Amino acid sequence: MQVGTYISELLYRHECVVIPGYGAFLSRRVPAQHFASTHTLYPPKKGLSFNAQIQQNDGLLVNYISTVQQIPYDEALQQVRNYVRFLDHEIDEHGEVTIHKVGRFTRGAEDTLQFTPMYLVNYLPEAFGLATHEAYAVDRTPVTTPVEEVVIEEKPVVQLTTAKSNTANWVRAAAAVAILVAGSYLAHNTVKTQAVNDAMVIEQMADEQFKTKMQEATFLISTPLPSITMEVAPEIKNYHVVAGAFRSAANADKKVAQLQKAGYDARVIGVNEYGLHNVALGSYADRDDAINALYLNRKQGYPSAWLFTGTLEK
Repeated sequence: MQVGTYISELLYRHECVVIPGYGAFLSRRVPAQHFASTHTLYPPKKGLSFNAQIQQNDGLLVNYISTVQQIPYDEALQQVRNYVRFLDHEIDEHGEVTIHKVGRFTRGAEDTLQFTPMYLVNYLPEAFGLATHEAYAVDRTPVTTPVEEVVIEEKPVVQLTTAKSNTANWVRAAAAVAILVAGSYLAHNTVKTQAVNDAMVIEQMADEQFKTKMQEATFLISTPLPSITMEVAPEIKNYHVVAGAFRSAANADKKVAQLQKAGYDARVIGVNEYGLHNVALGSYADRDDAINALYLNRKQGYPSAWLFTGTLEK
């Protein structure tokens, strides 16, 4: 039945899967293991167990069946009940029942359920693709190679004897001439080599002097390049934080002087349509800067300040 398949799928994602009215499958993480007797490495996995005391419906299995098959919850619950009756019937008839990829149920003493999990199925997602590996011990006994003894046969030394003759004096004279010729040749080569070395030293000194002169040299440009003058357009400040408006220009100037003394970049920004002289605490080119300054000025003792955008007649 498909309910067994749904149980197997849920075990990959959940630690507990309850079959309402039958029991619950519980899983726990088991670390990787090594059995020295068989030289076998087992990857980490989820160890499965079954608890027949947990039978209350937590909705996990029934909701999963309902979602997958797109059927009402009550129909999914009825499928689970039918599956429980199927499991009981198989155990009564055959003494055991197997849930594919999950495990096998049998009846033990006092009619209790005994569960044996499928050890070949690993429900731990992190261990996907890892298989059991057999590793055999390496024989580290040193290998010795016998060395063959080499026997060297000794042979008698043969003494060579030469007859005395008048040619010995001629040989001595020829050797003396050869020594004189070789000495003159070596002397010539020595002088030639010394000359080459001296030439290289002189060339190197000249090169260093040239580099020194180049480093000390000062390059002057007789005709300087013409200067370039760039005119930068003045920044347009169309956002003003207004502190007040005055009918009298004198009062407006007095207020400006008072604000400037307090550290503000105050000025009269013009006369509005009602003939009032507007005094600004500060003017800004960027609207966000003006809004930030407005909130700050209101906290600094000017709660009635407002934001004005544009220009006024002077």
